Amino acid sequence: MTTTYTRATLFLLGLLGLLSHNFVELNKQNRATNGKLNLIMYFKLEVFSIAISITADLVSTLLSDEIYKALTKIGYEWLLGVSFFLIGYFGQSLLIFIVGKANAAIGKSNDEGEVSKS
Repeated sequence: MTTTYTRATLFLLGLLGLLSHNFVELNKQNRATNGKLNLIMYFKLEVFSIAISITADLVSTLLSDEIYKALTKIGYEWLLGVSFFLIGYFGQSLLIFIVGKANAAIGKSNDEGEVSKS
């Protein structure tokens, strides 16, 4: 069975991954507070994490052809939809990992952009 995804579908799969991630986090915090979770406070704290995940999903959608080609080379093109769901779920972590690798490659040592002295 061959499935053809539109970019809109891939973006929506990423958003579903982001939504799932937030539900998991909300569930953890709700249990930790014995059902007294403050949703407004949660979203105030997580607004930038959510924005980072949406940005990662959007960039991945724009690069979907390259992602498909890479998956095809290793025989996993059938995982394209799952990949976008996972990009949404792990979007913030993926972006921070990639930026961290880029900073290491150019000699930056911390979040403030200070260059390492080594």
